[in-house]
Amino acid sequence: MHRKMIRSWMRASAALLAVCLSVTALAQSSEKPRQLRDVSAVPTKALEHGKRAKSKQQDQSMAKTSQKRWAGWTDEIAQLKKQLALQHEQIAHLLQAINRLDALVAATAHSSTEASVAQPASNLAPISATPPANAAAAAPIWNAAPQFPSAGEVASLSPVVPTDPAAIESGSASQTRSGILPNALSAPHSAPAREEKQEKRGPTATQDIKLGATFYGSFSHYNETGFGPAFQDLPTTHLAPGNDGLNTFELTRGYINFFYTPNEHVTLRITPDIYRASDGSLTFRLKYGFVDLQNIFGNGAFKKAKLTFGQTTEPLVDWEEALSSHRYTYLVPWNYLSLSSTYDGVKLHGPLEWNGKEYLDYDLGVFNIASFHSLETNDKKQVMGRLTVYPFGTTTDRTGLGFTAFENYGYNTKLPSQVSTPLNRLSLLAHYQSHHKAYQIAFEYQLGRNAASTGNMFSGAGPAAGDPFNTLAGTVLSGTHTRQQGFNVFGHSRLGHSPFSLWGLYQYFQPNTNFQPSSVGLTDNPLDFERTVGGIAYKVNGHFDIALGDQNFHWVHPQGQTGPDTNGVVIWTQFNY
Repeated sequence: MHRKMIRSWMRASAALLAVCLSVTALAQSSEKPRQLRDVSAVPTKALEHGKRAKSKQQDQSMAKTSQKRWAGWTDEIAQLKKQLALQHEQIAHLLQAINRLDALVAATAHSSTEASVAQPASNLAPISATPPANAAAAAPIWNAAPQFPSAGEVASLSPVVPTDPAAIESGSASQTRSGILPNALSAPHSAPAREEKQEKRGPTATQDIKLGATFYGSFSHYNETGFGPAFQDLPTTHLAPGNDGLNTFELTRGYINFFYTPNEHVTLRITPDIYRASDGSLTFRLKYGFVDLQNIFGNGAFKKAKLTFGQTTEPLVDWEEALSSHRYTYLVPWNYLSLSSTYDGVKLHGPLEWNGKEYLDYDLGVFNIASFHSLETNDKKQVMGRLTVYPFGTTTDRTGLGFTAFENYGYNTKLPSQVSTPLNRLSLLAHYQSHHKAYQIAFEYQLGRNAASTGNMFSGAGPAAGDPFNTLAGTVLSGTHTRQQGFNVFGHSRLGHSPFSLWGLYQYFQPNTNFQPSSVGLTDNPLDFERTVGGIAYKVNGHFDIALGDQNFHWVHPQGQTGPDTNGVVIWTQFNY
């Protein structure tokens, strides 16, 4: 019995032990997956301590890795900046190459004929989009024409970080990896610079040609006709006494201005103009044909000086016409009588400037005795000079307060076998013009010696040969010691801010103050005269002007010898382009 109880207890104990072992095995088997899923769930202190130690080691390892990565990123950023700077420089070289090619194309486009377009010159290498393999091969191609990048090269302008930092310092990496015009970087720049300085070739360089035109036209109605000088230099219709009521449309100037400036040192001007032929028709003749040499005295006070030779303007008339700005309505005093505006010769002229202001303007020349529409038959020459002083300086030519002196010393036109009579013309002017040229006034004194003839006095209409007045005029102006004197005033004034202005000229002239009227039974010189021209003008635009006014020629001391005065109402027009 006792043995049965022991055997039963041992069986129960074994069963209980088996159950316990089974439970333990199940618990362990369920715990192992949980450890795999979450180590932090291990309840033991040793496992928790191991976790923290391992985590700390991982943090230290990650920090070291981050430091290494940051150092690497810093190096890469620095390399990227260097690469960008290098490629910016390459882009700048590319733009310079484009500009040089544009200049080369502009310089050669106008000088190339159709034949040269069909067959390019043999000395020009074809432009290739593929860069040469090395700098030595690039240089000769660059001299012919700058190279452009291909489409792939343009696309390669995005930054590329080279793996070799030394390549960045030398610049070779960008040339090999990004492919940005290696020939443009290594080729010399002196050849394109020389090409830019080359002068344009041939007359086809139309950008150096300037064309202009000037037109003067008028309608005149003469209330009274008489003897006297022509009102315009082109002999206008001017009839003798007894033809009151004459009216006529007339063309008094027709310029075609041609200027050619092949470079900054030379300008050529050719200007034909109309004139009245012997049969009464209008035809063309050369008015101006000269060459200006400029920019030949450096950058000093004479930097704007010009040396002109050919058929050109003399120093006074053209300058005074520009001062009055009404050449289309009247002739300036000396030009009205005997001084032509144009002669063949050579002259030096220009302004003198200091500190941005013009204080002196000079014009000095040597010319033929005969004017441009006459044949030179004299063995002598004449000298003319003008000096204008602006005491307060001016920034716009012919504006401000000024004083001008002009002298002409020459001879009457004679053959070398004949005795030439000395001739002098003097003008002294005081003048003022506002900065915008809206207001202008000038006073002029004339003095001459042997500077007037019957041909000058009757250039418009004159008495017939043998007429008593013609004989009297020849007597007054005979000899080699005649003396002329004149007083003049001219100006214009704009009416407020409108396009209208008032303008006018008054001239009093004595053809020979040395003549004694009593020698022919007269009390005064019968050739003394007054001329008045004036009216109102309207500026349509910068190219077109129209004026309405009156012109009158008056014998001051007719004494029954000169005939009636000359008077007309005129509409003048000016087109200038």
